[in-house]
Amino acid sequence: MRHNSRTYIFSASNTPAATAAALEALHIIKSEPERQENLWKITNYALKQFKEAGFEIGETESPIIPLYVRDAAKTFEVTRLAFDRGVFINPVIPPACAPQDTLVRVALMATHTKEQVDTCVSALVDSFKELGILK
Repeated sequence: MRHNSRTYIFSASNTPAATAAALEALHIIKSEPERQENLWKITNYALKQFKEAGFEIGETESPIIPLYVRDAAKTFEVTRLAFDRGVFINPVIPPACAPQDTLVRVALMATHTKEQVDTCVSALVDSFKELGILK
């Protein structure tokens, strides 16, 4: 498209593939309600396990669980240690959060099992303890 002196106008519309994926996701949500039930069961189980292990998670009630680190360098280091132990977590550092609120995020899916959550919690306990974040 042309407009005045600009050669092109930026468009941020969805791609056909993204639209098809969103439609299929909505179809799955409607036709398989057990997935949401499973997600909340595993989320509640994981929240309980993380709290009992001593992690600071705030007041979250989400399948994306924050584990506060409160140190940018340690946030990256604990992400690496967890990965080395077979657990993928996302670091969150400024400007996405306040400097004193750095954290990692554990993202759950409906297909995760209690055994997988237990393995994750154990690996993260070891990783956080190695850096002195958990006692």
